[in-house]
Amino acid sequence: MSDNVEIAYDKADLRRVIGAFKAMNEEATIQAKQESSALAEFAKGKIQGKAVTRGKASDRIAQGARVSKSSKIGELSFGFAAQKFSGGGTTQQLWGGNEFGSNKFKQFPIWSGSTGRGSTGWFIYPTLREIQPELIAKWENAFDQILKEW
Repeated sequence: MSDNVEIAYDKADLRRVIGAFKAMNEEATIQAKQESSALAEFAKGKIQGKAVTRGKASDRIAQGARVSKSSKIGELSFGFAAQKFSGGGTTQQLWGGNEFGSNKFKQFPIWSGSTGRGSTGWFIYPTLREIQPELIAKWENAFDQILKEW
């Protein structure tokens, strides 16, 4: 379980990271994309594991997640128009309600510990918060190696 340690980069830190990406040669950029993709796949797997416990809709949304292979920072996408449910709705239309709940639509329950605001979530956000320290440590280690090499 997570010890709720929040790790944050400020805007100046993020600008330095982006600057480091711009300074990398092509081979280092390819390695950065591979490392970021691998970390995004790791996060996707964890999210999918959590979604299975939430029911068919959550599982379907998570199983359709995509990882960008061209991203240097590791991007995950959820909810697509082509991914349809039997009632005609798509994961693009329904993923937000399924993840965060709704005060208006009772088929999308709000997490009992939620105030109805913010990003409490059911399976995506809680999983990302739980694995955040591990993800950041792996990302920092991988990019330290890439920067040392190049």
